[in-house]
Amino acid sequence: MTLIKFNNTVLKAIIIIGCFYSTAIVAQSETKIINSKQDTIKDNYYVMTFICKSCKEKNKFAISGKETITLKKVKFPLKIKLKPGTYKMTYWQNKVQQIHLPFTVKPDSENHFIVKE
Repeated sequence: MTLIKFNNTVLKAIIIIGCFYSTAIVAQSETKIINSKQDTIKDNYYVMTFICKSCKEKNKFAISGKETITLKKVKFPLKIKLKPGTYKMTYWQNKVQQIHLPFTVKPDSENHFIVKE
């Protein structure tokens, strides 16, 4: 009789621990799902199109802000994926800085920037 009570106690303890452990697993996997959704929202990139009808091939183009990008000999139109936010664009032609202007990447709009006419 004592052996049966001991087994029932052990069995109850195993069941309780098992329930707690499975609840912890479910909670942990739900946390991962929530985090992955947040990561997807945070990591959205949007295409920014830079347009320049009079830009020459001997140029240098730089973007600074949340991300930094520097390119040489850019052909326009130039499409770059960027996170939403405020940036600065700098354009050099023949090693002379021509333009240094701010621009904003927005999630709900066409992101076009005219470098120069």
